[in-house]
Amino acid sequence: MTYDGMIEEIEAADKVKELQKELKKLKADKERGDADLEKTIDVLTTDNSIKDYEITQLKEKIDMLKKQKKIKNLINVGIGGSDLGIKMVYHALKHESKGPSLINISNLDFSNLENTLEMKDIKETFFIFNSKSFSTEETLVNLSFVKTLLNNEGLDLNDHMVAVTSFPEKALEAGLKEHAIFHVPNGVGGRFSMWSHFGLGLVASLGIDVYEQLLAGAYKMDKHFLEEKLELNLPYILGITRIWNRNVLNLQNLAIVPYEDGLKFFPTWFQQVEMESNGKSLDALGNELELPAAPSVFGDIGTESQHSFFQLLHQGIEKIPVEFLVPFEGKNVVGKNKKDLEPHSRLVVNAIAQAEALITGKQTHKEKYRNMTGNRPSTFISWNRTNAESLGKLVSLYENATIVCGLLWGINSFDQWGVELGKEISRNIYTGQNLEDLSYSAKKMLKDIL
Repeated sequence: MTYDGMIEEIEAADKVKELQKELKKLKADKERGDADLEKTIDVLTTDNSIKDYEITQLKEKIDMLKKQKKIKNLINVGIGGSDLGIKMVYHALKHESKGPSLINISNLDFSNLENTLEMKDIKETFFIFNSKSFSTEETLVNLSFVKTLLNNEGLDLNDHMVAVTSFPEKALEAGLKEHAIFHVPNGVGGRFSMWSHFGLGLVASLGIDVYEQLLAGAYKMDKHFLEEKLELNLPYILGITRIWNRNVLNLQNLAIVPYEDGLKFFPTWFQQVEMESNGKSLDALGNELELPAAPSVFGDIGTESQHSFFQLLHQGIEKIPVEFLVPFEGKNVVGKNKKDLEPHSRLVVNAIAQAEALITGKQTHKEKYRNMTGNRPSTFISWNRTNAESLGKLVSLYENATIVCGLLWGINSFDQWGVELGKEISRNIYTGQNLEDLSYSAKKMLKDIL
């Protein structure tokens, strides 16, 4: 099928309406202004009381939370889209934090939370439970653990916790009161949800001004994506580059390497955005794809990655495209002598050198095993300095590039049915249903624990 034919077939189907709705919802989350941000609920006041539902402005709520001097720790509990983006943004911008520190907990093994709380006073801790469905196993297990701890200390659940969910009735069943629940529309996709109330932890820790700058940067990139002609359209160019590498050069992997410690969690965040959105073998109409879609995404920060997987990038049989993410200015400057490179300038030099080595290689050594073929593709993305606005632009660039690829492959980038089967089997095992349908290996392993 030609590209034009594919587009015509998609446009003729009702499925495209779903895609359009999802795109509009994602854009609206980033575009919303003060009016929407401020229409929400209050959590804590200086006397630890709860105010009326949906009448207190968000700015007042966050200010009151800050005035609670005994609240020193914020813990965001969630997994997947309720965790990865929030953790990534906070780590990148925590130098701008104006509120309590933000800790992210996602593991089903609640020893992670237990170990964290061993170093914190639970009386000084406030929990944000992020779960779109409020039925995610990881969230409910950690919720049960926290409720027990609060009860043991004689603390009111609703004074130390809020829930952010698309199913408030389930949060009510868990013991939270209506005034401690943030309702998020069901159309907000998890991995694209940091722009919604799922970003509450970012607002409370970084401050609403920083969060609004993040939104503003994302909106500017969205606007660029929607209005700029294709030959200058950054999300389109990045998406087309990935499709070229994946479908023309038949390269199966993609390495994401940020050269700044603050962006340490960016590769993991993007791993979910790309692989959960486009990791599919059927198009939006249910037809088998003629070409493979999403690459396998991995990565880490430079220069650490240079001493781990870059050997494979330079000399492995399979070529692996690399996307270098490089702010030209660092957050800390040591010395003013330009002859002596400060640490961040050294990172930039390393990134440029690695990109150069990948493309040029070296084949002059007599010992062939020391030679590198070169001609290995990379994309170099740079900006001046990482702040809330530039990070918002970067995140939006990557979200929209993923959507570009999904649209050109004819994929619905906003569902993730492959995630559900394992959860379904887990529920069946817990309840003892359909155990006879399990494989021999599964039955044998479960025999020791059931």
